[in-house]
Amino acid sequence: MLTGTKPVRIRVLSTTKDEKGVQPTTEQIYMGHMVEKNGKNYVMYKDTGEETFAGTKTTIKWDEERVLILRSGALEHRQEFFKDMVDESTYKTPYMEIPLVTKTNYLYTYFRKGVWHIDLDYTLTHSGEVYGDMKILIEIEEV
Repeated sequence: MLTGTKPVRIRVLSTTKDEKGVQPTTEQIYMGHMVEKNGKNYVMYKDTGEETFAGTKTTIKWDEERVLILRSGALEHRQEFFKDMVDESTYKTPYMEIPLVTKTNYLYTYFRKGVWHIDLDYTLTHSGEVYGDMKILIEIEEV
């Protein structure tokens, strides 16, 4: 663990809009640590969700213009967001590798009332087909 880290609660709200319409919003809560270094913020936590990927370490790095989400462990993925950026990545699981293209439509990061907010809106494409329009809100609060 890095020096100067603070314990945080991470709340992730995800909504997908695909050809079937808007799917229900999912909510996930994680406990992790946050640190600020060289003008960038970092949050680190372990996935406690689906058993297959439990223990996967997630790091979110952000500033006002760019967000980077790194996953390592049973699941490997690097996804970068920057307004109007197209990011090509590979989502790697123990069973398969899935090439993805992420087009960032909207990105906004802000700090209000002791809580960091990372608001992302992007289109996810797999094998040339649109998987869906994704909206993710990440809230990070010191505990």
